[in-house]
Amino acid sequence: MKKLAYILIILVLLALVTACGAKQKMEEKIAEKVIEQAVGNADIDIDGDKMTIKTEEGEVTFGSDEWPDSQIGRRIPEFKKGKISSAMNSEAYKFLMIDEVEEDDFMDYYNEIKGDFNQESYEAKSADTITYTGKNDEGIAIMVSYEKGSKTATISASKEE
Repeated sequence: MKKLAYILIILVLLALVTACGAKQKMEEKIAEKVIEQAVGNADIDIDGDKMTIKTEEGEVTFGSDEWPDSQIGRRIPEFKKGKISSAMNSEAYKFLMIDEVEEDDFMDYYNEIKGDFNQESYEAKSADTITYTGKNDEGIAIMVSYEKGSKTATISASKEE
């Protein structure tokens, strides 16, 4: 958990520091060294806005703007509307933030998820937020939520170990 906190702090710092050319390359190298020191033996690959951290425990990718092509990403129905603004992905976990989502499009996906992930389910609706959590037969838990005001959807899923 401590390692994840370090990674998240570093990601925030990386997001705040945007530049181009030699300065950006230097900042990427510094960020790689800091992350390696924070998480131990790790292979860091920074490619523009996308960063992949590989350790003995697995691989995590941050910052992609595409639907994850990991084991868990392939087991979750793809949401094809809106614009993926942020993604965190590993073989056992994924988190997506999707902007510019229309409520009707989200509700279509919401109903599909409710049908596929109907175990241990919970749903909540308020004036501005819609949330659903559930599990499927494969032991994959999912949470989908939508904020009407910002037209932002989030999708997170994890696989039991």
